[in-house]
Amino acid sequence: MITHRDIQDACYLKSKLNRYQNEKDIFWPFYLWRVAAPKSKPSLNIFQMLVLKLILAGCRDNEKLCRYSNLDKELIRHILAQLTNDGYLDGWNHTDKAKQLLLGVEESTNEKTSYYILQDATTGKLMPRLLSTLPHIEGMDFSERFPQFVRSKGSGKLVKPLLISNTVKPEAPTSEQMNSSLRAYRRVLNQLKQADFYISDDALEVTYSIEFIEPEPIAAFIHTKLFSTISGERSWYLSDPTGLTETLPELNDAAEQLLDSNKHFSSRVNEVMGIAADEHTLNYKQQEQLFEEQAKVELLSNYPWVQEYSLIEKHVLATLRFKNQVEQSQTLRPEVLEGLLSELQKIIEAWLKTFMKLNEASNDWEVLVMRWNGNRPVFQHDKRLIEQIYLGVSGVSAYAAKRLATVRGGNVQSAMTRGNQSLKPMLAAMLLTFPKVVEQLSMQLPNWLDDAIRLADDRNNKASHASGEVLTKDEVINHLNSVDELLKVLERILGSK
Repeated sequence: MITHRDIQDACYLKSKLNRYQNEKDIFWPFYLWRVAAPKSKPSLNIFQMLVLKLILAGCRDNEKLCRYSNLDKELIRHILAQLTNDGYLDGWNHTDKAKQLLLGVEESTNEKTSYYILQDATTGKLMPRLLSTLPHIEGMDFSERFPQFVRSKGSGKLVKPLLISNTVKPEAPTSEQMNSSLRAYRRVLNQLKQADFYISDDALEVTYSIEFIEPEPIAAFIHTKLFSTISGERSWYLSDPTGLTETLPELNDAAEQLLDSNKHFSSRVNEVMGIAADEHTLNYKQQEQLFEEQAKVELLSNYPWVQEYSLIEKHVLATLRFKNQVEQSQTLRPEVLEGLLSELQKIIEAWLKTFMKLNEASNDWEVLVMRWNGNRPVFQHDKRLIEQIYLGVSGVSAYAAKRLATVRGGNVQSAMTRGNQSLKPMLAAMLLTFPKVVEQLSMQLPNWLDDAIRLADDRNNKASHASGEVLTKDEVINHLNSVDELLKVLERILGSK
């Protein structure tokens, strides 16, 4: 059996990688187990899914489907015929097959195909990822001590990733472990496909018949990126070795365990984080621990009441940790500012979710309904009328009403009943559910709602997506001060609720 020690004979794979300002190339070791498992049935294309969802929303004639989908009439007719022939539509009604699809439930199939299950070679744990093929890196160069390859033929630039050695021997995973990995992988796929639908875990608890095709694994190194970017939880990441998502939490956990034992890897982490790696400075873990301890002391001193609310406490603590980095770092990295802004938003979200005591039976959102299509609401789309609803709450400015009127009614409903929305839908839900509390807050802190909306807009425009807009330290500090004022008012009037 070829092992990771057989440098020239091991398998070297590429993955879909993003580019980051602070990044390092890593060859991470995996064992690839080739198995036969039930084939995942292909989903509908984006146009077919769009038409299915529009029909679910109440568009039940060709003219409306053309208007809201911006698709040609002939294409709409063709898609409707496809959906009908494939058993997803019966007239204008969804079949059980369509309903199951929209819930993210897989269709059962006896057809099997081969996959490669990824086992981390530093911990022995299975990753919730699969490969259907092996994307080999062409032209590996072994003329130097460590393997390298040409990034692009155009530039001819050589890439020499840090090669991480395997620390555990391969151990064949059990059927239960492989099932768990496959379910988790397909759960992520379903969530990516059905991003605007709630998918329960129960709907995906399928047991698959999985068999080994080959008794021994393939020793592989997969090209990943170690990078530092916006973070509310950690300051560095490894990229997803399959490219399905930007990063993979299970792999980050494995990499965390390697910090103490692998100085070369620790050095790369320090480099992407901008922390000097010399004996006279704190190492990564010590500095993180220092920030953590400082944050806890400040929380106990300035915000002791949040200890009664674990969700709020979590994000206040993370905010204080980022604040300490901003105040103490000689070279301030953009991702630290972005992380601080993100946690400030989460503080307000956490308070709203804690205070509102979410209830699926709540119906205060119905004020946004224009009409009912059977049991399904059709939400008001005239933003001027929605603005007037929000302006009915004393203390709500024209600016706040106009910005909240852009939030879709369905998102407000979901925020009120499930709490699975971001800040602006949660604020709109708060206005409709507890207008008296909003009025009381506005009396003591007149601009709190406007400031919260500007915080959400800055995070969306400058800290959540790649854009040319630069987040400044002054802007973040202003948001920090406004959230600090809000917390002090909440302590006085709501802290004991």
